Amino acid sequence: MKKEVKADYNYHLPVMLKETISYLIKDPRGIYVDGTLGGGGHTEAILQKLVSGGKIIAFDKDIDAVRHCRQKFAKELAEIEPKLTIYNESYMQACSKAETSTQISGLLLDLGVSSKHFDSQSGGFSYRSDSQLNMRFYSEGKTAEDILNSASEEELERIIRVYGEEKFSRKIARRIVEFRRVKALQTTFQLKEIIQSVIPSSNPKDSLSRVFQAFRIAVNNELGELEYALNCILPKLAIGGRIVVISYHSLEDRIVKAFFKEHTFNKFHKNKFKDEQLITNNVPTLKIITKSPIFPDIAEQEFNPRSRSAKLRVAERFS
Repeated sequence: MKKEVKADYNYHLPVMLKETISYLIKDPRGIYVDGTLGGGGHTEAILQKLVSGGKIIAFDKDIDAVRHCRQKFAKELAEIEPKLTIYNESYMQACSKAETSTQISGLLLDLGVSSKHFDSQSGGFSYRSDSQLNMRFYSEGKTAEDILNSASEEELERIIRVYGEEKFSRKIARRIVEFRRVKALQTTFQLKEIIQSVIPSSNPKDSLSRVFQAFRIAVNNELGELEYALNCILPKLAIGGRIVVISYHSLEDRIVKAFFKEHTFNKFHKNKFKDEQLITNNVPTLKIITKSPIFPDIAEQEFNPRSRSAKLRVAERFS
């Protein structure tokens, strides 16, 4: 018998909650960053582990998530010295929001898009409901509609191929340009019809998911923000502090895996005057804790089907 989902978690089910907290929290008096607040599931679990002196700095670009969590954690936020601070901003701001002298004990990034966005009848995140092509997590910046109607055919093809890993990227980009010559592309169902018109009819869902993912990533600069945050937070991470990332597609996972490896292995360069290699950083910064990614167990995948694609990777700073 499946467990009943708590009302709070209808906003977003925290994935691999037990495993995440177990890997993340080493110092209950430390300062932790939850870069993807969502419905506050992971944040709530972190708070329960902290003692006096421990703090969480949480970020989310979605104002609805921030409002939800400010209400959810109203008691904690009202304390004289609250353990929790919430910002309606990208987690890229984590370094600037933390005090200059602060050493962060852990960074958590759950990179999944909230169930709220996919289930919403507006916002443009899903091809299952007809709505305006927005796709923004934040109220500012270009929308998917802006990109679809202004980008060149070459740029559209690149977005679909690189961010969506879609093999019909060229045909889809060409059809988008043909469509917008007649009228502006405005709704999710218009984009859905364009995609379906050029892909094999036997399995349209995979291509639809990949193309919608591609434009969502482009609109929100998701990969750029991930790379920036990892590089920004590393110098502020305390010795023994951990980076814990839950990714949901190969593009994110590759960035995390490559970043961990880059800061784990010694780097060499050739000495042009001698036939030898010199070590340029003989003291690696990170130690990879999860040699292979951790996946949700079968019970969690059955309880929360959207967790099936999740991968958890962990690294620890040791120098």
